[in-house]
Amino acid sequence: MGTTRIKVIDLSSDKKEIKTARKHAEKLTGVVKLKGTKSTESTKGTKGKDEAPEEVTKDQQVSPQKQTPPPSPADQDPRTSSTSRTSTHHHHLGKKYNQATQLIDRTKLYSPQEALDLLAKTSYVKFDPTVEIHLNVADKNINGKVNLPHPIAKKKEKKILVFSDPPPKTQATAGQNIIAGDDTTIEEISSGKLKPSRDFDAVFSTPKFMPQLAKIAKILGPAGLMPNPKNGTVIEDVSAALKNSSDESLEYKTDPTAAIIHTSLGKLSNKPKDIEENLKTLIFAIGPSKIKKATLTSTMGPPIKIDIGTISK
Repeated sequence: MGTTRIKVIDLSSDKKEIKTARKHAEKLTGVVKLKGTKSTESTKGTKGKDEAPEEVTKDQQVSPQKQTPPPSPADQDPRTSSTSRTSTHHHHLGKKYNQATQLIDRTKLYSPQEALDLLAKTSYVKFDPTVEIHLNVADKNINGKVNLPHPIAKKKEKKILVFSDPPPKTQATAGQNIIAGDDTTIEEISSGKLKPSRDFDAVFSTPKFMPQLAKIAKILGPAGLMPNPKNGTVIEDVSAALKNSSDESLEYKTDPTAAIIHTSLGKLSNKPKDIEENLKTLIFAIGPSKIKKATLTSTMGPPIKIDIGTISK
């Protein structure tokens, strides 16, 4: 590589410029090598050991920077403002929903019959929507189970595994398939040949078989199918247990974050009288005195307030 030559202007000299090599320019100007924000030792005495230090040019000289005031709110671009982004983000309801809402008097409490008639008129979806009930209740810890008089929706055939001695001889009711369980069945569940929720949907057992079922408790437990006296699956009377399991039961409980119960009562295609009877059964199972407000709605439809005082036994 050749020697790099630079121009050095010495204001104290009569000569306008001096052409010299880099190392001579460093001696004339007193330039020092910079590392980060700290200056190193002068290059004097380090000839041939360290790399040549960088020069400080006129543009690199440290000078007080002009402080630019922050832009005023009026000068800010609203597209980049976090405030404008959150304030202009709104949920817009559809045209069909707004048209359906106009058919409902928001200040009125409707009887169940009137509300069900409005549900049919205000539903605009192309599928069969679910009829939903939303109850504001006085207590945050309300929960229970109720047998509804009419099914909420069509369900697949339920496969019930029954461990009893002698094996169950009861004929299955509508929608049930009874499977007799024994020691071989337990081994097949343990080996994975039979799997919960795929090969059977519920398990009933007499107390006699419970010690044997303990072997597969780690398999049935996580699936929620381990027989338990509290949920009525450890039984003595197999026939009665199977009959009760065929009933249309509904579990209800308050929302974890508020004193509200959300549940369904059936499909809009069901007979209005059947949905009304399901609603009546649910109201009296919870207790009318515990219900502050009731709202009926269908999937994607507007809400309709119900006067539960018009519901009688």
